[in-house]
Amino acid sequence: MSIIPSIDEKAAANNAKDYLKQFKDWQLISLRVDDSNPRVTDQEQLEHTRAISELKTRQHIVTVVGKVDQASGIILDQRFIKRRRTKTTLAELAANHYQITEGNFYHRQRKALLMAYKFMH
Repeated sequence: MSIIPSIDEKAAANNAKDYLKQFKDWQLISLRVDDSNPRVTDQEQLEHTRAISELKTRQHIVTVVGKVDQASGIILDQRFIKRRRTKTTLAELAANHYQITEGNFYHRQRKALLMAYKFMH
């Protein structure tokens, strides 16, 4: 019996999806503070710093996945960082010489999310 808690693939993919989709929320928080404003409170500065860190972490995960499998990195970036639609993501993949059918796309997206999940922990 393993001491590492197990999680099923569907839950892992959903956790990774939720984590990456938070990118927009952290981006909005990071934009609340103007660095040139001298009246920024310490709390606001702390939130800003944390938001920047969270953004960089999510971008790093996508970059690392992209180094392992470029198509997976494109899928994660387009779908969850830039929040593009499936058809737009398929067009971006085609522009990078990856011919993936719409039917196969969701399988590839799940694979990409599972890869991201591994790098989250």
